Amino acid sequence: MAEQEEKSNFTKIIVVMAILSITLVLALKADETKHLEMAGASTTLEGNAAALQAVKRYDNNFYE
Repeated sequence: MAEQEEKSNFTKIIVVMAILSITLVLALKADETKHLEMAGASTTLEGNAAALQAVKRYDNNFYE
C-alpha cells in the first residue's frame, strides 16, 4: 500500500504570521507620528519666536 503524506500547515502558518506581523508593524508605525503632525497645525511663526525668546531669557544660573 502506498503511504499517504500528512499535510503540514506549518508553511501556511508561518506565511500568515509574517503577513500579520508586517501589517501590524506598519499600522503602528503610521500611528506613531500622528501626534507630531497635529502639534504643529495651530502654531504660528510669532508664537514660535515668542517661545524661543522666553527660553533665551531664562537664566539658568546655579552659582549664587
